[in-house]
This record gives sequence, structure tokens and C-alpha cells, in this order.
Amino acid sequence: MSDLTAARLRAVLSYDPATGIFTRRQTTCPRLKPGCAAGTTTVYGYVRVQVDGHIYPAHHLAWLHVHGEWPVGILDHANGERSDNRIANLRPATISQNKANSKLRQDNQSGFKGAYLAPNGRWRAQIRCNGKLRSLGRFPTAEQAHAAYAKAAADLFGEFARAA
Repeated sequence: MSDLTAARLRAVLSYDPATGIFTRRQTTCPRLKPGCAAGTTTVYGYVRVQVDGHIYPAHHLAWLHVHGEWPVGILDHANGERSDNRIANLRPATISQNKANSKLRQDNQSGFKGAYLAPNGRWRAQIRCNGKLRSLGRFPTAEQAHAAYAKAAADLFGEFARAA
């Protein structure tokens, strides 16, 4: 990911694994004083931290700080809160697992994850796994379609499944 090492990160920033917050150990520029919190939150809810002129996702830095190596692949926020960088909330994931743990989209019209209104007025349930869309059937209500989605998500994604 970068030339930044765990040793350099630990020299510049301290990390509290219980809160997920980074604080500066040393001054890297006049406005960033030792002891102040490091990082800013993006419009997407992720915390980004600047180290040695480069900007990094805080959850990747947390992983590096604790484990001594960069994460391989994707890190998932188990509780779905993108700014919660406690090490206990971070876990390696595949793209499918990470998407399975996503919250209900704001543009969802049914109010239920996995439930979509078909042109014939019935509700269909579908789920995506490893890039492939799977149809789970058609149902008379959105609740029944969502129940089919929730069961399939639990079977396919286990601890990563988020039904709502």
C-alpha cells in the first residue's frame, strides 16, 4: 500500500484500540500539535489521516498499527459505522462480504433489503454473491421477499450478513 511502516506510524501517531482514535505524538507541521486528534471525516463517513504528506484511511492505519502489516484486501467495519475504527470492529473481508454487511440503501423504495417490486405487482427477492445476481423468487409481500433475502444472506455470508 505504501512505504509507511508500522514503526514510522507508531512514532508519529498513537492509537487507542478501545476508541479507534489516533492522536499525534510529534509535530509534522506547525498547525498539528502533539496530543491533538488526527484525522478528518469524509463526506462518505470514513476517517482519513495524513502521515508524512500522504493521506490514508484510518481503518487501514489501525490495522497496520496493531498487526504490524498492511491489510490484505478489504477491511470491513463489522457494525457498519465507517468512522468506528476500533480494532475489534475491523475484520478482513471479500468484496461480497463487505457488500453483504452494507446498510439499506437510501434509494431503496421497499424499505426492505433484497425486496423489489416487479412490474406485475408482486415482490421479488434477489441477492448478489461474488458478482452474480441470484433470484430468490417472487412473493405477495415485501416482508416475505425480505425474509427470503435474510435467510439467503445468513446462509451465504454468515457473520457478515446484515438483513436491515
